[in-house]
Amino acid sequence: MSAHHRSILIRAKLMALTTATATAGAALLLPFSPAQAGAAGPICGHQPTPSAAQRSSTIGVTKTSINVGNVAIISGPVPGLFEGAAFGAQAYFAMVNAKGGVNGRRITLDSYDDAFSGTTNKQLVEQAATKDFAMVGNFSLFDNYGCAAFAQNPAFPDVSQTLDPVTNSLPTTFSPTPVMPGGPLTAYQYFKARYPNAVTHVAALVANSDTAIAQWKGQQAAMQHLGYRFGYFRLTSPIETNYTADVVAMKKKGIKMVLMSFGTGQSYAALEKTMAQQNFHPQVRVSNGPAYFADFVKLAGGPAVADGTWLVQGYSLYRGQDAKSVPAVKDFITWVKKEHPTFSPDLYTLFGWNSAQLFTQALRSAGSNPTRGSLLTALSKITKFDASGLAAPSNPAKKIPANCVMFAQIVKGRFTRVRPTAQRGWSCTQPFWAPGRGNLPKVAP
Repeated sequence: MSAHHRSILIRAKLMALTTATATAGAALLLPFSPAQAGAAGPICGHQPTPSAAQRSSTIGVTKTSINVGNVAIISGPVPGLFEGAAFGAQAYFAMVNAKGGVNGRRITLDSYDDAFSGTTNKQLVEQAATKDFAMVGNFSLFDNYGCAAFAQNPAFPDVSQTLDPVTNSLPTTFSPTPVMPGGPLTAYQYFKARYPNAVTHVAALVANSDTAIAQWKGQQAAMQHLGYRFGYFRLTSPIETNYTADVVAMKKKGIKMVLMSFGTGQSYAALEKTMAQQNFHPQVRVSNGPAYFADFVKLAGGPAVADGTWLVQGYSLYRGQDAKSVPAVKDFITWVKKEHPTFSPDLYTLFGWNSAQLFTQALRSAGSNPTRGSLLTALSKITKFDASGLAAPSNPAKKIPANCVMFAQIVKGRFTRVRPTAQRGWSCTQPFWAPGRGNLPKVAP
């Protein structure tokens, strides 16, 4: 396999791993063992109750500064892969520092690169535990390795968008967008009411990776719970570009709704282009995140082809379309550009920014002389978080995903918010539904 194709395969798996977090509550469904969650790694182990000395630790804190750490994949097979996670956290702290910091202390981020290595990830978390006050905005496929280091440091706070369910379950881990099997019923109920005939003739193309398949099963269960029926399904290679056979089969089976959520945006752009070439126009084309990237419309064949495609996600249109109505979008774009002028913000940048905001909110409540213990106590009391409107509200303390979503469509080649019609806010008519648990408590805006 060529280096180019290997890069595509890696990126496809990463998109599959993070697609779920793009839709609030369209959560990651992974086996509850780190050894099975993507890259193999050690079992996390039991996290003991921290001692009084561990909770009173002020490592990384001085009278004028607070050091925090961030571990992400920066180098490796795909250089710069998750550097946005560190950039987003750095940008948020720069904004905070420009206003005087927190209780007179500037927040400094130590960026660590695990270089696509689980062993390195664990070592870096161990290193950070001896130097930094907390971890903020970590993002790596190998956070299941880091989990073991957190288990060994039971008062070391981790405020990050983790994809590993065991790491997520640790008492010291607080995610701005908690993940869980299942999905927000608001989106599915909306399409069922608007396109009642389409939801019984649904097609889905899913990237052929364990995590994408597992995510798909969770989403499928939530949709079938509402009466959706699937008439066409195929596992695809992330380097495929020819979808003619799929489109012909969809036409033959009377497909009226096509889901484009469990693969790469590039592959779904190719699918849209093929559907247009085959004169196949299903009632509904919908993505919960992969389609939201700069070149989707161009790769799909232009506005004439892409217009009408739905986007449903648990984030505002953070690439700029919501900047006038959601001030946090403008702040996000402004400060990332100020700190990293040549970098184009992506979803991972948003993860880092939101994690930094959650940490800062807790730090302000942790007292004028914060300890790791007081920070953990403050985090445990944050039962609603929305990143100032950037994200649908979730419950970090109870690890409950958001049930709210935002609807947009491509109109004249541009992603345009459709619902709520106020050009900001969220649609929250239904709860988050989890297999085996049913409806979870709503997190109201």
